[in-house]
Amino acid sequence: MLRTQKRGFTLIELLVVIAIIAILIALLLPAVQQAREAARRSSCKNNLKQLGLALHNYHDAHTRFPPGMLYRVNIPGTSSTKRTPFCLFLLPFIDQANIYNLYNHNDSWHLTSNDPARIIPIPTWQCPSDRDAIFPHQFYMAGESIRGNYGLNWGRNTFANQGAASPFNNIFGAKFRDITDGTSNTLAMMEMLKPATTAWDLRAWIWNDEPDAYPLMTRVGPNSTSPDLVTRCVNEAGRLPCIMEGTPGNRSVAARSMHTGGVHALLCDGSVRFVSNNIDLTTWQSLSSMAGGEVIGEY
Repeated sequence: MLRTQKRGFTLIELLVVIAIIAILIALLLPAVQQAREAARRSSCKNNLKQLGLALHNYHDAHTRFPPGMLYRVNIPGTSSTKRTPFCLFLLPFIDQANIYNLYNHNDSWHLTSNDPARIIPIPTWQCPSDRDAIFPHQFYMAGESIRGNYGLNWGRNTFANQGAASPFNNIFGAKFRDITDGTSNTLAMMEMLKPATTAWDLRAWIWNDEPDAYPLMTRVGPNSTSPDLVTRCVNEAGRLPCIMEGTPGNRSVAARSMHTGGVHALLCDGSVRFVSNNIDLTTWQSLSSMAGGEVIGEY
């Protein structure tokens, strides 16, 4: 009776199979990563659309956009000032009425009475391509707070010198009729990046009313390697560069993202555009004004 001998893989054949699998993984991995980033980028864009819808719903309810912030506004009949961040005004319009109601509207954002509201994540304000939203304080006060990825168009120069007026300012929010350049030609919000540090760096801190928290300027182009001018910071060369600027009115922060090639930008008509890093600076700055009379071509 003949017996057939079963033949297994030789060592060389096994190594060839392993090599083929490794090559396939190497080929597929970038495609998987690209697909994931495409999904994150789409989510990021959709968040800005939701914020744009919230701005329009706020305008419908109040006949104007919300103020960019209430920066150390005097409380009538007292010697005190109150500080209110922009994000608070939009919360009821992005399904976050619970945070809005939790917030103590008689106090400033940084007081302990508002600690509970400041630590609740706001998904609409987070781009999944960037790092986590919550960070511990090592300044101002104890506890934690939320950072976000979308800031306001504050003009072309610095906090105090906007250049031609933008739709948002301290205490001021524009009406549609104020935007004579056209709502489709005027920036409302842009992407911004969260710092890696938990030290004193106010950028992307949406629960704040400081000039270098979420007001964004078009002084330089998107994802510029030129440094932001901020209070204090830890320089992240190539990602989030900065130098210190002590005068509040001279501070200036640029739009930045983790996406290759540009940033998402929300226009005042509610549309979202992906703006290239290579956009002409004059065009980029013209988009930040609401009544400058500039003629804007393709970008």
